[in-house]
Amino acid sequence: MRRFLFLSILLVSAKINAAPGDTIRIKTHENIFIETNPAVGFTDYTSWAVFPSVSRPIQKVLLELSFECPDGANCGEWDYLNFLYLRRKGGVNFPSEDIELARFITPYGNSFNSNWKASWALDITTFEGLLKDSVEIQYRHTGYEANDGDGWLINVAFTLLEGTPVFPFVKLHKLWNGNFGYGNSSNPINDQLEARTIVADNLTQSFRTHIVQSGHSFQTTENCAEFCAKYRTLRMDGQAFSEKLVWRDDCGLNPVFPQAGTWVYDRGGWCPGDLVYPDVNDITVLPGSTHSMEASMENYVNVAGGSPNYEIQSYLIEYGAPSFTLDASVEEILAPSDKFYFRRFNPVCGKPIVSIRNNGSTPLTTLLIDYGVKNGARSTFSWTGNLLLMETAEIELPANISWGATEGVFSVEVKNPNGGTDEYAFNNSMESNYAAPLELPEIFVINVKSNTVGAETSWFIKDMNGNQVAGRDNFSNSTEYRDTVELTWGCYQFVLEDSDKDGLSWWANDDGDGFARIRRATSPSIIKTISPDFGTSAIISFTVGGLISTEDISHAINDVSLFPNPSEGSVRLSFNLTNEEEVSVSLYNTNGQEVLNHYFGKQKNVDQIIAVPDAPAGLYLLRVTAGEFSKTERLQIIR
Repeated sequence: MRRFLFLSILLVSAKINAAPGDTIRIKTHENIFIETNPAVGFTDYTSWAVFPSVSRPIQKVLLELSFECPDGANCGEWDYLNFLYLRRKGGVNFPSEDIELARFITPYGNSFNSNWKASWALDITTFEGLLKDSVEIQYRHTGYEANDGDGWLINVAFTLLEGTPVFPFVKLHKLWNGNFGYGNSSNPINDQLEARTIVADNLTQSFRTHIVQSGHSFQTTENCAEFCAKYRTLRMDGQAFSEKLVWRDDCGLNPVFPQAGTWVYDRGGWCPGDLVYPDVNDITVLPGSTHSMEASMENYVNVAGGSPNYEIQSYLIEYGAPSFTLDASVEEILAPSDKFYFRRFNPVCGKPIVSIRNNGSTPLTTLLIDYGVKNGARSTFSWTGNLLLMETAEIELPANISWGATEGVFSVEVKNPNGGTDEYAFNNSMESNYAAPLELPEIFVINVKSNTVGAETSWFIKDMNGNQVAGRDNFSNSTEYRDTVELTWGCYQFVLEDSDKDGLSWWANDDGDGFARIRRATSPSIIKTISPDFGTSAIISFTVGGLISTEDISHAINDVSLFPNPSEGSVRLSFNLTNEEEVSVSLYNTNGQEVLNHYFGKQKNVDQIIAVPDAPAGLYLLRVTAGEFSKTERLQIIR
């Protein structure tokens, strides 16, 4: 059996005179091969790391996890629970804290090739007050698959942003922690989830509940707990403050796709190949007050045997008074982004999407958002809303971006919260790398073959303002369609959807196989093939007329006119350019064969008669090329 044990002290490389806004990066597991141990059902990989001292304030802690297939071996096969624990603090002679920092479910990986890799990030600032000085970090990989050399290569790192925390940490309490059977009438789960009494510290002004819960195992009675959606209610002093459906309904949009197993099925709080995300609630309390905390699950009785259960780790953290009255932060750039987790809807050419948060005790109602390509033209958006302390909002910004390159850096900054001065500037800005999206010609073909349930399939194209400009939803079973799409210069998004969330082709159903392709209209060639095992939807942003920028607008081919159209063999072509360019015209039949080519030389305005005496009647595509730009128009010839 191959097994790598990783037990070491990792030292932090940081500036001696650290300052707010500085970044500290600590890698606890570097290129560690993990595999199952079927004899006991888990394997542990432990490391000691040195985190900042208590005297160094930290505003945010991000956990970064990456997976890839190991050299010379296959990726792991099954969807197994993985845990990242904080064990001992201060040294080996101290007791284990046993705090779960994060939970991850491995993907069905036996179909991945040797180049596959993925990464995730999770905000674990909740545990910032514990990540001080020497800390033992343990990665636990569970599972019972045969120990035949398959596994994963993982990396675990912590990124800490130095600065004033939004709340000062006071203490942490464990609430309900362990594996809880669900549906056993002789031992109901609500009897297992005993009430907890919490006496707030005299410095405490708020509680935070942090709960990670995932359902596992299933029987015929509603398929609980893995495949059933059930509500969990949290109460303080008898009053409900949270009612949460323990359910993930977006597994078919998993960025890890396709997978070998049943990855598209929605599940009890988790998806294969993703983190299990915590449910966090903040509650204002009085210093020194006493409170009763209760949790309960929706009633369910299992009459089919088996052992449905929930894996629950939950904590209550006490915090002092908020550090800021007026502070807004940029939490994430969802688009444009090259991060793996946002690959389903990136790259983009249209509207950026950012996430902001209110970190101040005053409700956030207005905010200026400055954004654009780094070192390029900037735009400003005035946001209005109503965010309470620690509430977030995703904002779709207007698409007036001058991208200017096939790749680059997008930046965003928030300013003037509520028309005032932001009290903490170090969390006001963020950057993301971007790449240009697919470029399509003015006329192209959407080629889709439905599977045996064609009614589940649909596609549409929308422009950057959200207007649908093309689409189809009337698919017959097992039928191929070729829809010609003609678009003007601009930015668009193509979306292919399956209402049953299992794509056009998937091994675990009886729906047969379909396909989806984007083809050229001027030749038989395929521009892009879309994986038929896409789950819920495949999303592709694209441009027509090249990379979208203000420079492109000034150089576009304008006012193209063909008259008459239909034509009996000759047509007047006219158009104009802002700048003089080398101009040529080509005519193609529907088989992609060029039947005419004419060079006009350097021109700024064209008004010419083009004769096509030998072309048979039918549909043709006339392409105008001016320098680096082109535009295609339909021409119907009749005889």
